[in-house]
Amino acid sequence: MLRAPAFLAAFLLALLPAAQSAEERLVVDDEAFEEMAIAAATVLHDKSKLVALTKLRTQLKRAHCELTLPEPRRDRLSPREVYRLVRSSTVAVATFYHCTKCKKWHFDSASGFVAADGVVSTSEHVVDFEDDGMKDGFLIVVDAKGRVFPVTEVLASNADSDTCLLRVAGLDLPPLPLSRTAEVGDTVFCLSHPDGNHWMFTAGMLSRFFINRDAASDGDKPPAKPKVAPSLYINVTAEYSPGSSGAPVVDECGNVVGQVQSITSSIEDQKGDDGKNVTTSFGMPLRSCVSAEEIAKLTRPAAKRAK
Repeated sequence: MLRAPAFLAAFLLALLPAAQSAEERLVVDDEAFEEMAIAAATVLHDKSKLVALTKLRTQLKRAHCELTLPEPRRDRLSPREVYRLVRSSTVAVATFYHCTKCKKWHFDSASGFVAADGVVSTSEHVVDFEDDGMKDGFLIVVDAKGRVFPVTEVLASNADSDTCLLRVAGLDLPPLPLSRTAEVGDTVFCLSHPDGNHWMFTAGMLSRFFINRDAASDGDKPPAKPKVAPSLYINVTAEYSPGSSGAPVVDECGNVVGQVQSITSSIEDQKGDDGKNVTTSFGMPLRSCVSAEEIAKLTRPAAKRAK
């Protein structure tokens, strides 16, 4: 983990009173947040602390890892309390890279949450994606205070369920429990980074459970393998957008019931007078999340060590 240089940290704190305690209001300056993350990640890179995406991707075949997961919370919280709890355990999982067109470092953030000590859960497609325009890339994790940590290892992943667990060096944030008792109609919340708008908190309802057989797409590109092994997913009405992949969807106790995976909507076209298709209506957005059960499948209880 590394902080930004002092001058940039001071500048950010003047604009972004990031949480020094759970009670403080977080006012987000997205530009300053990204500048601070790029500066700190650059220092980590110069000190050879970052692990290349190419190496991390060689570890994506790991199916399971030993982890001690926290027990689910039982006390209901107010929305404010849920936000503060989840904010302390939610991160930006960002690609830090050089593109093929310039010499500048770039920062492209997705989302994730701490699932166990030093371990972040996110979507598999946050690690494995088309990178034709990337010269060299790395994964970093950034918390709400602007601290930057290197992703050093893929502990386990499953492309079919689009789940992934990452080892993050120096990460000291508390983990969020997984809950496998959610039901349709439950209130849910999501904290994510849609379209680079960091730390966006939304609320909605768990709408249904369903079996997913469709592979994740990479932006506008169709998936290489359109059908995958079936996984348990949920639909929610809590809003999010691209950039939210990997974000926690939690219940009123702050337990993770799902992880953001995709958003789709149907459209209806008709031919106009000029013979070209014209969109006449948009369907309801379908926000799909992998269930907490699928994340838990990546883990096995940590073995007890002989004393």
